[in-house]
Amino acid sequence: MTKAETLLNLFGERVVRKAQINIGASRPYTNSRGKTYRKRIDNTGRLRNSLDSDVTVRDEEGRFKKASIEFMMADYGDVVDKGRRPGKGIPQAPLIAWLKNKPVKPRGKDGKFKAQSDANIKSLAYVISQNAKKYGIAPTNFFTEPLEEGTKKLTIDIAEAIAQEYAEDIAERIDTGSENRI
Repeated sequence: MTKAETLLNLFGERVVRKAQINIGASRPYTNSRGKTYRKRIDNTGRLRNSLDSDVTVRDEEGRFKKASIEFMMADYGDVVDKGRRPGKGIPQAPLIAWLKNKPVKPRGKDGKFKAQSDANIKSLAYVISQNAKKYGIAPTNFFTEPLEEGTKKLTIDIAEAIAQEYAEDIAERIDTGSENRI
């Protein structure tokens, strides 16, 4: 494994690990009444566990090709990371499943808690979807921040690795008295 492959693998592992930490960290939120509280991004751990990276530097025959790194996450991870602009609601089926898993208690117009029946969950899902359609969803940048931070470090590390490989190659050519020109 070359130094560049090692650096890309470390880059992928670091970005995934920092994104997982960001998902699990509690963040301050302010509700509609102005009360500030803390909550985590990830409810079930599914998004955190779905994060992974895959580095490809060689093709099937083992030859070098253009290096690439691919990050994988659950299908809704992109919306959680980048948010959503106003104008489009949330699909009902995944929202209902999320509400059943999340300890959310529906309330009536009088502010009192209602039973957690299917009809009340569907009503709550509709209201949340309409709110997202009207106001959008704020981005969390749980993945974008570690990716940008890691990219800056990766650029420096790869430049140093390439410079070191060239220096070693030149030193080897000088030591062996090779007549190959650089």
